[in-house]
Amino acid sequence: MTTTRSHESEPPVSGEAISGDTDLWIRQFIKHFELHVLDASRDLPPNASDSESQIAIARAILATYLDSGMELESVMELLGRVAVESRSVETTWSDALNQRRFALIDKEIQGSLTLTESVELAGLTRVMRDQVESEANLPTEGARALHRKLLQLESTGESD
Repeated sequence: MTTTRSHESEPPVSGEAISGDTDLWIRQFIKHFELHVLDASRDLPPNASDSESQIAIARAILATYLDSGMELESVMELLGRVAVESRSVETTWSDALNQRRFALIDKEIQGSLTLTESVELAGLTRVMRDQVESEANLPTEGARALHRKLLQLESTGESD
């Protein structure tokens, strides 16, 4: 059986194709990741355990993100956000997520934050920042009300 495969330099054909820049970034990321995995596998003993292999792959992932220009803190936030999303259906900012973030910050101040909790805190911080920086957080209803009032004033001639 013969299968046809698109040329590697051609983006995949789909109903909603990604941008050329995104496609290029993903392809470069995969190439760098593959190189880092090969490097990491060379350092593994022949009888490496699953745990040793997982650590090597995690190091390859981290090295690839750093190669892509991300700062370590941004990588931790990204991985933390993914961890938060995988543990909870709710990823929009809420009082419950805020309370969890405060509890983790308290543990961090007390010096009792575990590494897993540190990643979770980074992820919750990223979710919070995304909410604060999103258009959904803008006071658009107030701006619309002001706009309607100004239009009413203009139509009645009271704006002078």
